[in-house]
Amino acid sequence: MILPNIRSKIPLNARQAIANRLFQEFKRIYTPILSQQPSIATEHAARQEENILNTAANLAGYKQLAMTILGRLKKRPACTGVEDTGIDGEWKDLAAKEKEMDDFLNNIDKCVASVEQLKELGYPLPDLFNAVPEQTFAITTVGDIATCDRCKKEYTVKNVLTKEDMETCTYHPLRMATVQRNGEKRRVYRCCGDAIDSNGCTRGPHVYKEESLTVLHQKMPFVTAPARDISGSKIRHKLVALDCEMGYTTAGMELIRLTVVDEQKNKLLDELVLPSNMIIDLNTRFSGVKTLEGAKYDLDGIRKKLFEYVDQDTIIVGHGLENDMCALRLVHTKVVDTVILYPHRAGLPFRNSLRGLASSVTKKFIQDSSDGHDSLEDASICIDLLKQYIIRKKQ
Repeated sequence: MILPNIRSKIPLNARQAIANRLFQEFKRIYTPILSQQPSIATEHAARQEENILNTAANLAGYKQLAMTILGRLKKRPACTGVEDTGIDGEWKDLAAKEKEMDDFLNNIDKCVASVEQLKELGYPLPDLFNAVPEQTFAITTVGDIATCDRCKKEYTVKNVLTKEDMETCTYHPLRMATVQRNGEKRRVYRCCGDAIDSNGCTRGPHVYKEESLTVLHQKMPFVTAPARDISGSKIRHKLVALDCEMGYTTAGMELIRLTVVDEQKNKLLDELVLPSNMIIDLNTRFSGVKTLEGAKYDLDGIRKKLFEYVDQDTIIVGHGLENDMCALRLVHTKVVDTVILYPHRAGLPFRNSLRGLASSVTKKFIQDSSDGHDSLEDASICIDLLKQYIIRKKQ
């Protein structure tokens, strides 16, 4: 049933007639899956009609466009499964999809970052395994003096925090931005709009982040993915995209969630991870992780799961992946980093945000909320950005 639209220039009875005909075609196309998705024909007929309505300028244009689309739908074969669906303009036949995917996979090797690019971004590289530390570091730093990653003040690392400790740090969670106020350009914090010299707008515990790759390696050693199995008994992926979420512990930042998708954005992994040390802050605003209840894996366990899909020849795609590699304690040089594909116009150390690239390149909007972002969405967006990069390079 088509609902009235007061802004529509198309009579309701004309719209309903077209919607009915669209429904009949979608019902035929989706017959093999109607038992699984009984409402899909109705939903797609409504979406298709709305697209026609929004495109047409008048009744004549509406009818002409509707007839064109109905003609294409009549030629469409019955679907082969739930993945073989979509309204006209979105759907592609499986042969076309396979050709598009083959073309995509055949071009990704050209997008892999060079060792020099990885070094410039601070990636852990194979020479890390030969590095000799100047001194020995304990895994945890309880009792040590550290510099807070948020307010930059020095503090003593504790594994048991009092109520006062949980609010001892005052900081701004978001970076600064330039805005126009009263005809003048001003630098303000994006989290609260306060000026550069303002006190923080958020309270929390002091936390720290270890930046030295050598120290990270000594505390929890880096590893490499397994070599490709030439016997063919284990088939791993040519490409995956991943996103790691980190929380603050008594040993710095540690992995608390790993999300991995394949080249078609199908979910391979999306698991919470138990850190090796005492949690101080889950960093929910950015990680989206509110609790680790139900986590089944530690770092070693989640890497073993990852290596069911990834080997040394797998290309890993992501945004600012040096942080993810450090969280995973993984040395991997077959990387496509969207920071490199879409460099900031001012050059490094400036970077385009994933949210900004999603909007400007793929026309997709990543939700910005205090509950954190969706790591599955982030990983999928990186696949979209890589596809768009390849398309643009071929034009």
